Amino acid sequence: MSIKHKEKPESQYPHPDFDELRTLAKEDPAKFESKRIEYIESFLTRIPAEKQRRLRGLQWQIDQARKLARTPMASCLSMMNMMWDSLHHLNDHQRTLVKITSAFRKNHRNSLRPSASAYREKAIVIPFPAR
Repeated sequence: MSIKHKEKPESQYPHPDFDELRTLAKEDPAKFESKRIEYIESFLTRIPAEKQRRLRGLQWQIDQARKLARTPMASCLSMMNMMWDSLHHLNDHQRTLVKITSAFRKNHRNSLRPSASAYREKAIVIPFPAR
């Protein structure tokens, strides 16, 4: 059985056929696992080198969570919790940045904008003859 790649026009990464992988997982779990690793490696090798280490570390965490799970559903729930934790972490950082930015703007709003009198003091008025 060969696994087809479904190409999305906007994506540069091949997407495995879900139905074929589901069938393979039921009928030949060892082959499914080798295909899973093949797809992951195919994806990771296309990523720029400076991002690969982080993604390989993340994949290692996912693999360890899968090993610890007693069932496929437990594995899925574990990965879902990892994603939610990551999302909450990003949200916390975003809120912190918004607070810092708001405080900076509030504290520096007037100091960044010169007053109207500052313009008048520096202005040189050029007299024009009356017509």
